[in-house]
Amino acid sequence: MKTSIIFRSAVLALAAMAAVPAFSQQLIPNSLLGTTDIPAYIEAAPGLAPSLAETAQRAYGGNFLQPDHQAMDNFYGPAEDKIRQAQQRYEEFYKKKYGGENPDMEAITREIDRNPIVKGMGGVNAVQNMNQEEANEAATRAAEQYIADPFAANGVNSPGMTALYQKMMSDPAYAKRFEKMSEQERMAELQKYMANDPVVANTPERVQQANDRMARQNKVADAMEINAKVTELHQQIYAVANAHAEGLRAIDSQPGNQTEIDADFNAKYNALPEIIAGEAGRQKDPELDKKLRIETATRRRDRAAADLKQYSVLLEELKVQYKQIAVSYMEFIAANAHRVNCDPAGLYDGTNTELSLANFESSLIGLGMALSKESREHTRLLASYEQHYQEVMRSYGGGK
Repeated sequence: MKTSIIFRSAVLALAAMAAVPAFSQQLIPNSLLGTTDIPAYIEAAPGLAPSLAETAQRAYGGNFLQPDHQAMDNFYGPAEDKIRQAQQRYEEFYKKKYGGENPDMEAITREIDRNPIVKGMGGVNAVQNMNQEEANEAATRAAEQYIADPFAANGVNSPGMTALYQKMMSDPAYAKRFEKMSEQERMAELQKYMANDPVVANTPERVQQANDRMARQNKVADAMEINAKVTELHQQIYAVANAHAEGLRAIDSQPGNQTEIDADFNAKYNALPEIIAGEAGRQKDPELDKKLRIETATRRRDRAAADLKQYSVLLEELKVQYKQIAVSYMEFIAANAHRVNCDPAGLYDGTNTELSLANFESSLIGLGMALSKESREHTRLLASYEQHYQEVMRSYGGGK
């Protein structure tokens, strides 16, 4: 039996999962969405130390001339481990929910077969025996038939229902208004569109079919709005991150930066006069060399201390902005929990939003990890200037 593109897509969707543990009352039954205090994970990300000396302590331990190579992990590890553990819990939760190792394939197949596109392709069993090209052709034909008359797949001949569907698909504003209508208002709207339909027996089956079609269109509208919100928040994250990167570049390019200090040292060192030192031969004047190295180490250290203050401000601003985005998401999911589609069958018609939202929640939690890693990198670099200064002072008798 050949593996269908539909089932391969579902496996890929499940493999992409990651997220965090629950902390509050469930908004959605049997779901972790909206139950994690995402801003708290971001807030818990370690910032930078207040001084260069404390930065070196964080990087190297008590004696940074004989560094403890585990010091950085000891400091940053606990917060980062909490994020990793939370993501693992979330991943396990959704793997179990969406089938795990023992999925009820018959139930899943029945749900998928309800999808009009899959039904138009002949059903799951037929699709599984198609190769990629056959599946693509069958899906194209079924989609065209469904778009032309979405209700014919269930034996409903209603020009009015088709017209209402096409109105919802072509007019997003109308679709939103329809979604907000009460059941009585929706039925009145449907009857208005069906006023000129051929007279047919209004059987319970036809009423149920009409209700099913409307419910499916509501799912499509909900999925579109939820996905649009997630896209908007992603764009905000990218914009904030890009602005932060620009800020870092601006600091690093300020006059007197480390690159300029290094270039100045090289120029001055090359210009130092040389002396004859016995068997050692010609070498730079030791006193002038010592003075230059102490001076340069001090300049590097002072510059690192100034950079630390500016990096710290930028990193805290980034944390605040990330938290604001997370709060915006939390407010959105709390207000729209009833619109989230957690039905596994929705994976195959694009209306399941639970998994994409779970992945987005994970990416929001991951912002805390990104902040921690940036703090790590700044700490590693800035501490190296303090360590270098102490080594120079010890080597040339100017300090410890």
